[in-house]
Amino acid sequence: MAFWGCHVLKCKVLLRDSTFLIFKVLEREIERLQLDWQVMPATVGIRTDKAKSRIPNLMILTAEQCQEIRNMTTAVIEFPPLLVVEIVSPGNADDDYRYKRSEYAVRGIPEYWIIDPMSLKISVLTLISGFYELAEFNQEDRIISVTFPDLKLTPQMVFE
Repeated sequence: MAFWGCHVLKCKVLLRDSTFLIFKVLEREIERLQLDWQVMPATVGIRTDKAKSRIPNLMILTAEQCQEIRNMTTAVIEFPPLLVVEIVSPGNADDDYRYKRSEYAVRGIPEYWIIDPMSLKISVLTLISGFYELAEFNQEDRIISVTFPDLKLTPQMVFE
């Protein structure tokens, strides 16, 4: 069975591999910059509405935010992470490109990445005056990030 020109099994492997690669790259960049931040995998939700939350594939949190999570009784945060990374799953592109985009903007998340293995592109959305400005990166384009300005990462590196 194929979704959008990609076999389901291949997409699942690509999703898992992309998440791991982004996790390691961001973790190394945080260490290199000696920041007191942490990459958090998909274990904690972000409150996006009174009765709704989203669990991103990855997010970047400060040490203070991590401490708050340790003291919480629920696995849903009320504060905005520094950065959220979502990896598009077959059949769920609208969630990442439309719904989460508006929910994360309202939540005040400064930077939101959309990793799209089906179209082999990475979108970086930067929050400016309450709205996301979109930048799309393909193939050998170096990803430009406000959170990680010296990052040396391309979509080609993520999807190989």
